[in-house]
Amino acid sequence: MDITKLKIAQDKFNQESVREIYDEIPESFIQFSNSKVINYCLHQVKEKAKQERSSRVLNSWIEHNVIAINDEDKGKIRRFDRLESIWLGIVVEARKFGIPLDSLKQTRRDLTQSPVKNFSLLKFSILDTILRKHKVLMILEDGFTNVVSFETYTKWISKGLFPTHINFKLIDFISIEYPNNAFEIDFKLTNPYEDKNKMTLLYFLKTGDYKYIKLHLDKSDVRLIEDSNVLAQNDELMEIISTWGFLKAEIIINDEVEEIITL
Repeated sequence: MDITKLKIAQDKFNQESVREIYDEIPESFIQFSNSKVINYCLHQVKEKAKQERSSRVLNSWIEHNVIAINDEDKGKIRRFDRLESIWLGIVVEARKFGIPLDSLKQTRRDLTQSPVKNFSLLKFSILDTILRKHKVLMILEDGFTNVVSFETYTKWISKGLFPTHINFKLIDFISIEYPNNAFEIDFKLTNPYEDKNKMTLLYFLKTGDYKYIKLHLDKSDVRLIEDSNVLAQNDELMEIISTWGFLKAEIIINDEVEEIITL
């Protein structure tokens, strides 16, 4: 099979795999990932490239379809949304190991092309890493990819069952985008994947991607949360959050955007 036919077959296989993942995840996760506030955080918050790369190099990668930006963001300093910025970090690291641009172009297709609107393997893997299980991205020969949980990767790599590849722990690149994160803290929310609101609150608590949170315990008792890592030291509030024992949570993301969770 020549390389062109192989890539066509790979793209078809990837589309089917993405569809299977989508069909198996809870409806609540789909609602969460497609919510206005999560799409704002992932797509509307724009960043400049954190890695030291010249405009010439970045523009070359854009021309080769290795990275992508919206037309309205071309020429701007802050032009990469969160998903693209995380992917850019992976590209920078992959280039250090000599992975060709054509291979990274294929990897990007595997991660971003989807038969489902507003859903991709990249978006799912990033959100699932934040909320539940850390993921490992494997780049194989010619850029073909596989994304598995860290536990699965550790189990199978010890048996020598994976082909030659380079691996990237997604949490390493996600953490760069969320400097105030609390990824190592277990907030002990019961079955968060069954509730869109629980996933939303957990996303903000884990990422620290907020200005502050006003937690309404009752009509006269409102607690202010400004740092998830500080919150973790407050046993009373951690218990209230884990048992969902509050009336309302106002998540102030910035001066223009807020999300309100009510019971």
